[in-house]
Amino acid sequence: MKQSCTSTFRRSAAVGAALAVVTASSAFGIGATAATAATGAEGAPSTTTVTTGTTGTTGTTETGPGGTSAGPTTTPVDHAVAVPTVAPAAPAEATPGAAPTAPAAPAAPTDGTDAAQPAAPAVTPAPAPEAAPAAPAAAAPEDGSDLAFTEPSTEDEPLALTATAGTPFSHTFRTTGGNGTVGYAIRKAPSADWTVNVETGVLSATPTVVGTYEFQVVALSGSTQITEYVEVTVSPGAPVGVTYAVSTADHSGMWQVETDGTIWEHAIGQGRVRIVDSIPVADGATLQLAGLAVDTWGNRTTLGDDYPRSTATSSAASDRVVWDDRWSVNTVTFSGPGARTVTVAEGGVATSFTAVVPSASFGFTEQSSAKAPIALAATAGERFSHTFSVTDAPVPEAVRYELRGVRDGGSDHTSAPDGLDVTIDPESGVLSGTATAARSFPFQVVAVSGGQESVAHVELTVAPGAVARIASSVTFEDDLVVGGRQDRWTVDGDVITYHPIEGEPRRVEAIPARQGESAMMRHEPFDAYGNLAWTDTEFRFASDVASDRIDYDAESVSTWVTFVHASPHTVTVTYGDVTSDIRFEVAPAAASTAGLTTPTAPSGSLAYTGTDQSGPLTWALGLLTAGAGLLVHRLRRRRA
Repeated sequence: MKQSCTSTFRRSAAVGAALAVVTASSAFGIGATAATAATGAEGAPSTTTVTTGTTGTTGTTETGPGGTSAGPTTTPVDHAVAVPTVAPAAPAEATPGAAPTAPAAPAAPTDGTDAAQPAAPAVTPAPAPEAAPAAPAAAAPEDGSDLAFTEPSTEDEPLALTATAGTPFSHTFRTTGGNGTVGYAIRKAPSADWTVNVETGVLSATPTVVGTYEFQVVALSGSTQITEYVEVTVSPGAPVGVTYAVSTADHSGMWQVETDGTIWEHAIGQGRVRIVDSIPVADGATLQLAGLAVDTWGNRTTLGDDYPRSTATSSAASDRVVWDDRWSVNTVTFSGPGARTVTVAEGGVATSFTAVVPSASFGFTEQSSAKAPIALAATAGERFSHTFSVTDAPVPEAVRYELRGVRDGGSDHTSAPDGLDVTIDPESGVLSGTATAARSFPFQVVAVSGGQESVAHVELTVAPGAVARIASSVTFEDDLVVGGRQDRWTVDGDVITYHPIEGEPRRVEAIPARQGESAMMRHEPFDAYGNLAWTDTEFRFASDVASDRIDYDAESVSTWVTFVHASPHTVTVTYGDVTSDIRFEVAPAAASTAGLTTPTAPSGSLAYTGTDQSGPLTWALGLLTAGAGLLVHRLRRRRA
């Protein structure tokens, strides 16, 4: 059944629903701003602001007609609700029968004041104070994302700062924005000496090493972190003197002179060993030296890539000083016995040392010079010895012998090279030791007596030891050559190693070959220490297969062996009393050569995968005959 309602009833229901919505929204705080506007005709002091939000803020208090209010100082809040302070219960007295659009009803006075006052809400100055809270939205965001350094920089264009070695350095980093406290830190600091004050942002250090250093200073505020890219260039301090190395012409003796004139002597395998008062040099000999002006921390003060030119002088007029442009060194040639002062100047400062040319009467019984040293001989692996002695020592009972400067390949003049172990008795002058490297070793023996020195130049030549093994290399003439390389095999004792053009070397049991093929062999003798040990002895060869042909080719300095018979072969190489067996696995000439030159397994089994060619040929002829018979049979049937 359908029932209809009168228009009056429907209007009443609509009004009631609207009032219910307004009442419910007021209960949940919806529309509170509008309610406040009605009561704020006299201005903002008539309300109390309540701050809500999920993040912490720093608050301040202010006293007004409405009481004490709390408001944010640095951090914006999520939202603010203004509530009336005079008649908080007034909104509950709204007249149900009033029109839903009348905003003045909740602000009606309830304390018996003049009824004419409700007309005040009709004047609309109240919204103007409400516009003021909108300003914090444009202020610094609560997460501090507006944090910034006052000196901008990028990774490509860092903030450029300068410092001086040995001088305290500081720089203050400042920021703007943020949501309160800002903390500072340093990232990728050049050293522990570089620090940043976490609160003040002051970068400080006392650098001592010249150079350009790149790092970052980080500022943190709230959840925001920003980076300042910094580049500090440290310049040298004021020069305090000249430092330089001094060496003999053959680099067998070496000293280091510090800025204060201290002389450090270098010795075999030990680097700096002691401080000496002077540098000894033979009459007519030369010393090479070049100086660098440095600051207190050892930084060169004359900047540039090239070694600066220094000036050397001697207090002895007979000495001669020449600058060598090629090596950027001063060469001082000493003439006449006695002590003299050598001074090296560069960069506005100078440092001196004392050089002494000993008397000609004090010296070694064996005469020597840098160009004509005392020749000693030794054999690798065998102990050697030689006794040095002097004449006319100032204090014969107090002569001390020392070693100085073993040169290694012309690059390191202060340490003994590999393969030489040599010492000298400081009292008897007996030089002894062993060597394992077959080569020549130049060095010096120094005798000291009564404050004077005499130098003997020595060259030790080490010969290889007895032959201990034979190393062989095997290739085949017909093998493919790629980029000047081809498959080869090396034989060292009982070990055969295959070296393919491509791939890693691997050990095999025998070298694969084909019947009728020739293998080229080269051989070298070695001692137990890996030195080539050639003698007047000639290599001899033999094969356990009598049909093998062995020939020597003087042009290629190699031996050829041709395999006539297909079978395992062993070729024996003899040098003096040492022999070496080379094993071959020779396949028949009719066999496929696929894989013959490349062993398939480290066990040495041959990679022979070919088959007899006569089998497939027989099958082909049989099939051809069968096809011809079938063709004849068909022709006969067709004619029939």
